[in-house]
Amino acid sequence: MAQERVDKKTTELGQNYQLYWGDIHNHNAVGYARGSLERSIDVAREHLDYFAFTGHASWHDMPQMPGDRHMKWVHGFKAHSDHWPRTRTLIEEANGSGFVAFLGYEWHSSTYGDFCLVFPQDQPDLYLPDDAAELFRFARHKRAFAIPHHVAYKQGWRGANWSVFDPSVAPVVEIFSEHGCTESDRAPYPMILHSNGGRSYSNTVEYQLKRGLRFGFVASTDDHFGYPGAYGEGVAAAWATDLSRAAIFDAIRNRRTYAVTGDRIRLEFVLNREPMGSELPATAVRLAEIAVEGEDSVHMIELIKNGAVIRRHFPEDGAADRGRPFSEAKCRIQYGWGPWAALDLARTCSWDMAVRVENGRFLKAERCFQSGPYEEDLRDRLTWVSDRELRLVSFTSRADAYLQDPTKSVVLTIAGDAATRLVVSMTRPHALERRLSLAELVEDNDLSFTSVFTSESLMIHRLVFPDEYRAHVQWEDQATGQPNADWYYVRVRQHNGHLAWSSPIWVG
Repeated sequence: MAQERVDKKTTELGQNYQLYWGDIHNHNAVGYARGSLERSIDVAREHLDYFAFTGHASWHDMPQMPGDRHMKWVHGFKAHSDHWPRTRTLIEEANGSGFVAFLGYEWHSSTYGDFCLVFPQDQPDLYLPDDAAELFRFARHKRAFAIPHHVAYKQGWRGANWSVFDPSVAPVVEIFSEHGCTESDRAPYPMILHSNGGRSYSNTVEYQLKRGLRFGFVASTDDHFGYPGAYGEGVAAAWATDLSRAAIFDAIRNRRTYAVTGDRIRLEFVLNREPMGSELPATAVRLAEIAVEGEDSVHMIELIKNGAVIRRHFPEDGAADRGRPFSEAKCRIQYGWGPWAALDLARTCSWDMAVRVENGRFLKAERCFQSGPYEEDLRDRLTWVSDRELRLVSFTSRADAYLQDPTKSVVLTIAGDAATRLVVSMTRPHALERRLSLAELVEDNDLSFTSVFTSESLMIHRLVFPDEYRAHVQWEDQATGQPNADWYYVRVRQHNGHLAWSSPIWVG
């Protein structure tokens, strides 16, 4: 039986390390995507702690495509190579002052799969061999990572070639990106957006962990609109001692990492007091401790052992009646929508609003900014004026919206009670003010339209309470007696569909 708590209790992981958010796989026009590298850096600084720019660099065994479409890649690789000296300069200038930037690039291969090289420091070499063993040798020499990407595609179609997997340069694997989820062939977020086909079960993360391979999990966007950290496309969480290149690299190398799809779910997982990513000696009794804080109501926390779910916890089962007194809650403000595609009225809508709280204060504000539409000169900005006022400047469109979601949002954690008021004062795209008590937002959400039918709209969601978004559980498990090591990881699912996956812990 789970021991349940809704306080802010933390584990040894949260006590000893800080949580940082990053994207270590993303693209722009320095390659065959869109947007300047300067824009990518600016976007990353706005809502990430660290990022690696991994421009498209080569595809040694690229097939010829119908209508010479492969020339898109050829031109992109040349753009990346020509820009390499400038790339190095921009990344080095971006690093520091509360933000970590890494140099990297992506190496494609039909035979071996795709890898993102990420370097611990600046280095001059753009090494593009035809063989994975040579790539890994180079990575080891540079103390770099070569992180496998979209591994679940069929081998030969740029899926992983697990026969050459090398944990010395790949301590983690990308379990989620805009391509979809590689956890298993039955996982949510199927891989349907690209020409590589669907998921091959024997190439999935689950299958390879069952074979005995050991690696941690990250997510990153692989965004092609120059928008690192794009909401819904994957973000990498790292438990590190501080925000520096060395500390983030140490977290990745030791697999103190986890993956989220979009919402920045705080996830702590320790087993016998050792953090995610650890390898423990054989022991009969295993005590798993998990602490979670979602950005929406948490539907389910699962403990997976050797590929099978062995425990589940549903926070809503212990949630109190929504009419009870409260002192803290989360509220999502979502904006966008507008004319649907069939009307052929696609446009970019600019937003400008002040968000204030009366008789309360803001504790935290999470940005949920997706990549579309691509606009080189527009930015999403959320500015803290004080702990009682925020300023949001943003833009939305149905054009280029990821998974056809034409909205963006911010999630506010508010200290207050039923009498506290949330005030949204909007000047663009239309003058509008909404004044709502938190008591009203317990009972219903609030939806406003900016003009006539088909115009954009604004939704202030119902409140979510701590016993719905926060949980602390402890489970005990026993050794199974199998000859191989047991492996455990945690999966968290919110009611809105966003997920988190911890890196595994091995015992034995």
